[in-house]
Amino acid sequence: MSFTTPRAPLTLSLGLGLAACASSGTPIRSPQPLRAAPTSCVSATGLDTTVYNIREIDEKPVFRSALKLTYPREALPTRAQGRVIVTAIVNAGGDVDQSSVTVVRHVSPPLDDEARRIVASATLWPACRNGQPVRMRIAVPFDFAVRGPTIKLWQAFAVGLTAGIVGAMVRDTH
Repeated sequence: MSFTTPRAPLTLSLGLGLAACASSGTPIRSPQPLRAAPTSCVSATGLDTTVYNIREIDEKPVFRSALKLTYPREALPTRAQGRVIVTAIVNAGGDVDQSSVTVVRHVSPPLDDEARRIVASATLWPACRNGQPVRMRIAVPFDFAVRGPTIKLWQAFAVGLTAGIVGAMVRDTH
């Protein structure tokens, strides 16, 4: 490749500086304990099969463990962002009814799938009504944003400047 303008090293340095800010992440796939206190009815036996909403219960279900949310690599080319909302039914034992996990607010298929995976794999302390564990429909929002690694502006500038100088030296030798 040959550079024909004096601005080429600057363009190269800016390009490499921006490339240094690209996002990457290693997903964690084992459930992470959230250290939440159990609900008061956790030791009781729930026989009620009704699915309640938030206005009909005394205590909301509380997440015990969940997988860590990661930005899916499949979504990087489109840089999809936004809020996905997933609903599900938590049974009286605190398990998520797998057939009830539904995305009710979509952003993109990879983000929707990641949010659905998190809810489907979660365990919760059950909702309580009159001292008994009950089934409840929950809605869980997930906010996805594209972020770069923690690199300071001066570091990106230094990488870009170095690349520009090297590019100019290579051009001058040819």
